[in-house]
Amino acid sequence: MRLFTVLFFMSYSLPGMAGARVEVGGVLGHFEYEERSDSGATFNQESGTLPGIQAELAFDVSDLGWIKLSGSRLFDDVRYRGMTQSGRPLKTRTDTEQTFFELTLGRPEISFHNYRFTPMVRAGLRKWQRDILPTSNTLRLNEAYRWRELGLGGSVCKNVALGWVDAWCLEGWALYTLEASVKVDLTEINAGSPSIRLGSKPGASFQAAAFMGPVEFKVFSHFWQFGKSDTKIVNRAGGGRLQVQEPASQSWLTGFAVGLRF
Repeated sequence: MRLFTVLFFMSYSLPGMAGARVEVGGVLGHFEYEERSDSGATFNQESGTLPGIQAELAFDVSDLGWIKLSGSRLFDDVRYRGMTQSGRPLKTRTDTEQTFFELTLGRPEISFHNYRFTPMVRAGLRKWQRDILPTSNTLRLNEAYRWRELGLGGSVCKNVALGWVDAWCLEGWALYTLEASVKVDLTEINAGSPSIRLGSKPGASFQAAAFMGPVEFKVFSHFWQFGKSDTKIVNRAGGGRLQVQEPASQSWLTGFAVGLRF
């Protein structure tokens, strides 16, 4: 609810926003995550459904185009399949929480044969809380990922008269992660909470939307990946050292959302 409250307040408090457009709604995503070794072998996989909420605020900026602030939060537990550090198979659940914030700038529309084209750029902040639950043979492992994401993309839209559908839009993005890091909670083994820098790699996203009056239906797909991290040496309280490293990984989030515009 905090996300909706902030956007509602901004729609009345920021100057020059008489034409502000607000949208709030629900989202249901399917999350897939995979870690791989240098040889391409799979270390572990996570998959499951993540319900959540989303909101956005858009407003025009004179003749320069428009600005959109958006955010979403998805959360639930997902299935974990992998192996322990000793190589034994491990099956458990992972409490997952993903929070996305984005600032999108769009240029004025370019019309061509009843189609509307809009070039866009985007900057995003991503947070992912990953809490791998303990089993009878393993301890809990909590990891907090954080990264920035830059995007270059565009959309094509068209007004239609097809049943209840007033218009449709397709949107695509080329993305790149920046300054990705993960904070690993190793306090259960007296090794603190080291932060590890992750390698950056390109990603992509796509969505298709249909508009029916004030209601928007959309399906989406978002792909991102991290490169293998450097090895970090961690000192344990009471003596001893650990080598901590994150393997290369890739993630997919696909699903659909329904929003109400006002």
